[in-house]
Amino acid sequence: MKPGRPVAHVTIAGRRLSAAEAALAGMSVSLGRFSHDRARIVVWPQSKFASASTGGEMKIELGTDAGEVDVWTGKVSAVYASPEAVYIEGLAPTAVLSSERKSQTYLNQGAADVVRDLASSVDIDSADTSLQLEYYAVDARRSVWGHLLDLAMLAGAETTISASGGLRFVELRSKPASRKFRYQADLLHWHVGASAAPKALVYAASGAASEAGKEKWHWINQESAPDAALSVGAFQSKSAAEALGKASTAYVARAAVHGQIRLVGTSDLRPGDVFALEDLPAGDPGDLRATSVTHHFSGTRGFWTDAGVEGAGQ
Repeated sequence: MKPGRPVAHVTIAGRRLSAAEAALAGMSVSLGRFSHDRARIVVWPQSKFASASTGGEMKIELGTDAGEVDVWTGKVSAVYASPEAVYIEGLAPTAVLSSERKSQTYLNQGAADVVRDLASSVDIDSADTSLQLEYYAVDARRSVWGHLLDLAMLAGAETTISASGGLRFVELRSKPASRKFRYQADLLHWHVGASAAPKALVYAASGAASEAGKEKWHWINQESAPDAALSVGAFQSKSAAEALGKASTAYVARAAVHGQIRLVGTSDLRPGDVFALEDLPAGDPGDLRATSVTHHFSGTRGFWTDAGVEGAGQ
């Protein structure tokens, strides 16, 4: 089936314009993990958006004439001009967390509750993890965002941003491919293959994991582990350390496959989505998981999507 005609709308400070109305020359929207999603539009100097100011609310919709979807929401972070064009850049609302600093101690709290409290200044789309923390200290030497990334590591989770700009803190779980992209139909280019994966790390709780009982601290018996174990101060339960060890093993399994693909514009593709490639000449690589997604829109080249991928895991 022939793809629909690419369309885009940009809203800045409440003003919504189509690509033609905005005199849009080009656009890129970069979505990733553990980062603040970014957008960049390039307009002609006579564009109605040429006078945009930093701090203004900004929203991007992409798709085809069969339907658009919200792709990115944030604020204008920079506006600069050249003789040929005006460049407008934006950052997701979560960017404020990189400058926020807090001091707080959490005792016997769920990691999801800690995330909600730390990131209370922004919208939270999801905080989904079962990890319980016996003790977690937040200090002003690191930003709130830095602590969120630390919590993601402890929970075997990742942070992404929703299309509406909300923070997503989601524990990684295996899931089957939800869609398929076919060679010579959806798939424009790819290079995907196996690589040498890093070694999985082994973790141990810092205390209360021995037969002496929950309230007793103990020395970690390294001889009982196949490799030297890293002690996690926030864990006093063996189950938390074992869950993190399993997350590390799953990460290594996913990292054993990696690469890049280019698709006909796929506006609803986001980091974390699992999909399959079909009808490749050299054989299909199995289910893949998007680690990064960049949507491109050009007045001369149309709409296409680049994605970094890894294995989908088991």
